[in-house]
Amino acid sequence: MDSAVRAPIVSLQSLSLAAVIALASGAGTAMPQNTSSVSSPDVTEGMKEIGYRFSWVPGEDGGDRFAYRFDYGVSLGARTSLKFNARFEDQAGSKMRFGNINAEYLIELTPERAKLWQSGIRFDGRLSNGPDPERIGVNWLNRWRFANGMQARVMLIATRALGGEEDGTIAFEGRTSLSARIAGGHEIAMLAFLDLGTGRSADADGQDLQLGPAISGSLGHGWRWTAGNLFGLSGDTPHNDVRLWVSRDF
Repeated sequence: MDSAVRAPIVSLQSLSLAAVIALASGAGTAMPQNTSSVSSPDVTEGMKEIGYRFSWVPGEDGGDRFAYRFDYGVSLGARTSLKFNARFEDQAGSKMRFGNINAEYLIELTPERAKLWQSGIRFDGRLSNGPDPERIGVNWLNRWRFANGMQARVMLIATRALGGEEDGTIAFEGRTSLSARIAGGHEIAMLAFLDLGTGRSADADGQDLQLGPAISGSLGHGWRWTAGNLFGLSGDTPHNDVRLWVSRDF
């Protein structure tokens, strides 16, 4: 790679490493119940995936709350992919309701041969049911892979609300994870979600903060499971958000 190409990539890597340091000072999400992940920028040609995500908030606000998410993703080539997911919500004393449907278009930016650091940009669109507004978003995804099996990820997210009282509001979020392989083919991770405020206000006192562990493993035949809990440390996040995911790549 010539110096003209190498220079901007090195500069971008330095900026993304700085983002990891900045996000390490706190963590959280604006969502009252979290079925989100810290996504990878990697695209594998010919890959398809399906997934089911379950979230349980026990005994808060008058009763248990549940959320269910169904995913389907497909690569469009060696460097692009498309993913859809639908979310449903259920609360004690009320009927299950459809929450929203999302589309995610990912472009891998770094070269296919990149080993240490990978980066990508993802464009999101959301159609909501009920009082929540529709949203569009841009995500900057980064991943570092190390020889000892450890992996670090960071996402910087900007979303804009469309319609309703929040029309035009731009919200900023950050997500990080640090994972490592352990015995038995399992992987453990520590995840962090940070609400960075909006374009109208960046007051740290109102930021939502979630942090928690997860463990994952193989079920065979391309299936994987993930279990974990997010602890709400500030803002309006629940004290506990128990999460269980099942997915398959094929």
